[in-house]
Amino acid sequence: MQIYKDKLKESLSQIATCEEYFGEFATPGKIQIDKSKLPVIYIDFLGEDPISSYELKLEFSLYIAHAAFSKNKNTREKSQNEVSELLININKKLYTNFIEDSQPIDLKQSKKILDTKVENSYITIFKKNLEFIIPKHHTQGELIE
Repeated sequence: MQIYKDKLKESLSQIATCEEYFGEFATPGKIQIDKSKLPVIYIDFLGEDPISSYELKLEFSLYIAHAAFSKNKNTREKSQNEVSELLININKKLYTNFIEDSQPIDLKQSKKILDTKVENSYITIFKKNLEFIIPKHHTQGELIE
């Protein structure tokens, strides 16, 4: 399943900085964001669900983060607009797209999960879920000739 996560990351890296999620937003007051990587998309593998003897559903969450490092209203609005644009670009990039031999990607809703001031920045984070189905033979070590 690692190849599917890697290919998803590769695809999203074409529109923004993309990294694996390791719980960076678990404690809102302690969030650290690298200014040079903004906006950033974090990929979190949620799990798999065998839906038949031949298919496996993979589920992911994307965390889309941006920050404004100023109290200036225009700077903060610009950051918000960049997040909105990135969400649209993610939809365009992934909508009915395939990862390797998967079925088309099924995009779920985007939802703002955090909009707060942390130290000297105003951080906005959206969460977007997606899923796609892969042939189960890959998880069993079989190859189709």
